[in-house]
Amino acid sequence: MSHLSLEEMRSGFLGIADATFEFQRNLKRRLREIDRKALNAQVLVRRHGQELAGYGVVARSFRDGAQRLQQAAMQLQHAIHPLMLGFMETLRDSHQAEQLQRLSVAVRERAPQLNETLRRHQHMLEMRSDQSRHATLRLSHMLKRVEHIVTELEYVVINGRIEAALKTDVRTALTQVSADMNKAVIQVRQLLREYAASIGRVLP
Repeated sequence: MSHLSLEEMRSGFLGIADATFEFQRNLKRRLREIDRKALNAQVLVRRHGQELAGYGVVARSFRDGAQRLQQAAMQLQHAIHPLMLGFMETLRDSHQAEQLQRLSVAVRERAPQLNETLRRHQHMLEMRSDQSRHATLRLSHMLKRVEHIVTELEYVVINGRIEAALKTDVRTALTQVSADMNKAVIQVRQLLREYAASIGRVLP
């Protein structure tokens, strides 16, 4: 492995590490916002009683979706960890293998165990590559699962907007609540897509 390719690998992995930190931080904030919007909708429904019975179904569906999104996000965090661990181990083995490859032939001949150590590092790199592929596939699967829940929430928001349009006395309040829910869901979807793009730029 050349020094340049190792530097490219390090740069790519550090880029993913930075993107992961930002993603995890922002996702937690967005999920809290969605849960808060769901609670606001339920409070509004309770305040107006039977008048908003139809919208109450929407509010409960949104809260249920928000909770499922929280659970899926936790599983997503678990999927991220082995990938990042694999990155660190790959960088370590790549660096050690590169240092051994730089040794002169004469040095290797005098210390034949160095060649065995190099073969061991190269074997570990092959294993890490397989593990990274599996970890990437699992992460991709979890990202799609979270996005699927987001899509379901978007349908709930659409139903909420329809319900809001049918009400007269509290239309303004319902419209605002529905708009807030929609904004929160859109932000999560955008966050997921940006993170998936960051992964895709480094891992095919």
